Amino acid sequence: MKNFLSTTALLLTTASVQTLAAPEVLPLYTEDVKKMALESIPPYPPEYVLKGTGENWLKVLHQGEVVVALYESKPALIDVKDPFPYDEFVVVLEGEVTLTAMDGEKKTYKTGENFLVPKGWTGTWRMPEHYREMIVVETKAWNESEG
Repeated sequence: MKNFLSTTALLLTTASVQTLAAPEVLPLYTEDVKKMALESIPPYPPEYVLKGTGENWLKVLHQGEVVVALYESKPALIDVKDPFPYDEFVVVLEGEVTLTAMDGEKKTYKTGENFLVPKGWTGTWRMPEHYREMIVVETKAWNESEG
């Protein structure tokens, strides 16, 4: 009887596992994500826009343990005076961005380069031309920052 129960449990477990949909790999081919249409999001508040219009777009591609999203902006200089709300991994897809920390340290990232903005960072983001990036952020931190 013990063998029968063990075998039955094993068969039921195997059958259950086989009926669950397996997670699918999300291809993030650079040329494809460069062409994806994004949705307009509200512009930065005027007090954060030092130069430019603050117009920007966003598309969330995945939300699991992490959020993977595309972000796009018209040329702008944005003041990040409030501490950055989370760690953000960035891949520059188009254009360039110059980050200038409050202590004056300046670094420019161009198409094909990547960087990490640490939680708590403050400074400015300068996007002198049309700019697009792919970002990866922890979902819990993303949701907390969205309010």
